[in-house]
Amino acid sequence: MAAEARLLSRYHWQTDNPEFGGFSALEVGEDGLALTVLMDRGRLVQGQLLRTSTGIEGINVTVETNLLGLDGKPLSGEDDDSEGLALDGQGGFYVSFEGPARVWHYASLGAVPTEIKLTREFAQMQNNASLESLAATDGALLTMPERSGRFDKDFPVYRFDSDRWSVPLELPRDGPFLVTGADVGPDGYLYVLERDFVGVGFRSRIRRMDLADGATETLMVSAPWEYDNLEGIAAWRDGDGRIRLTTVSDNNFLPIQKTEVVEFILAD
Repeated sequence: MAAEARLLSRYHWQTDNPEFGGFSALEVGEDGLALTVLMDRGRLVQGQLLRTSTGIEGINVTVETNLLGLDGKPLSGEDDDSEGLALDGQGGFYVSFEGPARVWHYASLGAVPTEIKLTREFAQMQNNASLESLAATDGALLTMPERSGRFDKDFPVYRFDSDRWSVPLELPRDGPFLVTGADVGPDGYLYVLERDFVGVGFRSRIRRMDLADGATETLMVSAPWEYDNLEGIAAWRDGDGRIRLTTVSDNNFLPIQKTEVVEFILAD
């Protein structure tokens, strides 16, 4: 039987702050409680997931902070379109951006970033459709653009390792879905979250890729508007040894949309 990502729980995240939302990426700690969430306006949120035996019942926010630019000032304008997030395991984190496409490393919260060496292809990517996803594995970074450029062109998986970028793998382009998030799970698979806008709502899909040979498998395809605009995904292993996939939606700061955390469990 093929693997399947089954819905475990969903939580509607609400606050009184109208500037709270636009979440594009997240990371969940090994304990399943620590939460780091990235806004697509250059802000980072940290907190704790409040869980019961049936799922997530709340989120306790402990930190909200602006990301700084290379000049030490808070990001603004076109430079603040932060989309992908990966923790470095040492208290710091990496962020991928759209417009211009780039990856920065922050040694800690509030730190001035350092820029990861660019590759020529980043400058040629479409505006508002570039480095939407970011993941870390074995000391390397993996990133993909939101759009591949053509319906018949696969998504390049860029890998940064030993001070150079390469494209060791490609994610097959399968239908109209576009890449919105990715994470390497504790099982070594690359889990990829994708989105399709169908005019009246969004459809979501989760696939996973074997980083050894590039083989892919579809784990979940939603119906239109079954979930909101899911953009970020985190893969982790729970206390029972099962892989969980926690996702977050981008409400685009619109009242007709909502921020929700949707969690799936992997079943074989």
